[in-house]
Amino acid sequence: MLDRKTEPAFKPLKKVSIPEVHKESLSNGTSLTYLNHKSTSVFKIELVIKAGSWYASDYHLVPLTLKMLNEGTLQKSGKEVAEAFDKLGSFIEFVPGFDNSSLVIYGLSKYLEQNLETLSEILFEPAFELNTFSNLKDREAQKLELNLEKSSYKASTIQRANLFGNKHPYGVIASPGKLRNSSLVAVKEFYNTRFKDFDILISGNLPTNSHSLLDKFFGHHVLPEFPRVNQSFKLLNGENRIEERNSKFVQSSIRVGRTLFNRSHSDYIDFMVLNEVLGGYFGSRLMKNIREEKGFTYGIYSQLCALNHKGFYTLATDVNSDNESETISEILLEIEKLRTESISTEELNTVKNYMAGTFAGSLGTPFSLMDKYKAVHYQGLGLTFYDQYLDSVNSISPDRLQSLANQYLQEQDLSLAVVGR
Repeated sequence: MLDRKTEPAFKPLKKVSIPEVHKESLSNGTSLTYLNHKSTSVFKIELVIKAGSWYASDYHLVPLTLKMLNEGTLQKSGKEVAEAFDKLGSFIEFVPGFDNSSLVIYGLSKYLEQNLETLSEILFEPAFELNTFSNLKDREAQKLELNLEKSSYKASTIQRANLFGNKHPYGVIASPGKLRNSSLVAVKEFYNTRFKDFDILISGNLPTNSHSLLDKFFGHHVLPEFPRVNQSFKLLNGENRIEERNSKFVQSSIRVGRTLFNRSHSDYIDFMVLNEVLGGYFGSRLMKNIREEKGFTYGIYSQLCALNHKGFYTLATDVNSDNESETISEILLEIEKLRTESISTEELNTVKNYMAGTFAGSLGTPFSLMDKYKAVHYQGLGLTFYDQYLDSVNSISPDRLQSLANQYLQEQDLSLAVVGR
C-alpha cells in the first residue's frame, strides 16, 4: 500500500536519452535533416537560409527580402498565400536573424505535400512588386519608429552596438530612414545571391514519401556557387558606460554585458550554471534582490546569447528612474559576491536540479529536439554536446563557479548601457 505520509526520496536527474536525427541530401545536394516522430499528427519544416545579417552588406535587406516572400508570388497575391495556409490549418513564420534567416511552417502531416507546394512557390516564385515593396518599407519603418520610442528596445540595441561596433553584423542598428531608402533592385539581388542556399530541417509525423516530396519541390534547383562569407571584424571592448537620456522615456532600461563565447567554448556549460545563479531563472539572486526584496522591477534576467561566430552576455531590467542608480549598484554588488564569496551547497544544488529538470522538459517534442540539434549544429557541434550537459551541471563545484566569476565578470570588463530620463 502506498504510504502518502512519507515523501518519496529525491533522485537527481543524471542522464537523458536524446534521439538521433537523420541526415541525407536531396538530388541537388541540399542538406536535409529529419526526425520522424509518430506520436504526433503534425510536422514542422524549417528552411534555414544563409541570409542573416552576417551575409548582408546592408542589414536592412535581411528583413525586407524575407518579408517580401510573404507579399505574393507570380501566381498568388499575399492574401491568397495566407488563405492557402489557413485552409490547410497551417502556420507560417518568416524569421530574420543575425547568422541565418528561416522560413518555418507548422502543419498537419496529412497536408504535407500541399504545404510544401505553397512553400516552394513562395521561395522560388516571389512577385517582388514595386507598390507592395513600397508599402512594406513604410510599415516596417513605422514599426521600427515605434520600437525606438521604447527604452527597453533602445537599450538592447545600443548595448550590442557598443559591444561589437555598429558596423559589425551583430552590432548593427536598424534605421527607419535606411529602411525607407532601400531599393527593390538591392532586395532582388540579395534574394538571387542568398535565398537559394538553405538547409532543410523537418520533424514530426512524416509520411513515408516525405523524402520524395521534399526532393520534388526543393531538390532540383541549381545551388548557387559563391564562396562562404567569412567576416573579419575587430571586436570592441566597448565603453564602460553609455547612456541615452530623453524625457519621453517613462522608465530606465539597464543593460550590463560583455562579448563572450558560444557553445563551442569549453567553459560554456559551466558558465551557464553561473548565469543561472546570478539571473537565469525566477529564483536567481538578482530576482530575489531587485524584485522581491527591493521591489524595483517586475523582472530582471541574464543570459548568454550564443551566436554562431561569437557570443555576448547580457543582464537586463527596466526600473523606475528614481531607482536606477541603486539598481545598478545592487547588480554590481551581486556580481562582486559571486567573485568573492563561495556559493552554498544548498543554493547550488537547487540550481543544478532546476537546470536538469528544465533541460529534460525541453526535450518533450520532436520540434524542440530539432531546435536542440540546430543550436549546436551551426556552431560546429553535434548532439553529443548534450550528453556532456548534465554531467557538467551535476559535477560543477562552488570553487569552479567562483573562478569563472573572477575570470569573466570583472567589473572593468563589463559594459553598462542605460536608456531613460
